[in-house]
Amino acid sequence: MTCEEAYHGERPTGPDVLPRLIAELHTSPDGFTRGKFIELLGEMGDASVVPVLIRELNHPEHVARQWAVTALEQLGIPEGVAAATRHRALHPEDG
Repeated sequence: MTCEEAYHGERPTGPDVLPRLIAELHTSPDGFTRGKFIELLGEMGDASVVPVLIRELNHPEHVARQWAVTALEQLGIPEGVAAATRHRALHPEDG
């Protein structure tokens, strides 16, 4: 099974999902894997992940920062959208 095959389908639900995704995000050193976790966090629609996603704007790998911008915009929480907008202005290469 490829990463993309595993990625499609129903998303997990329940009270332990967000903490688990955040923990997995923090143990993933490469930008691609982090990006996938960031994308999932953005899709969850929970405003509590905004601070986590804002911190990802400082990740050393471009792909993780790109996904953080996208996830923050997707969530639509004013604080996150403002952070994504500032990041895009300062780092157009991550746009």
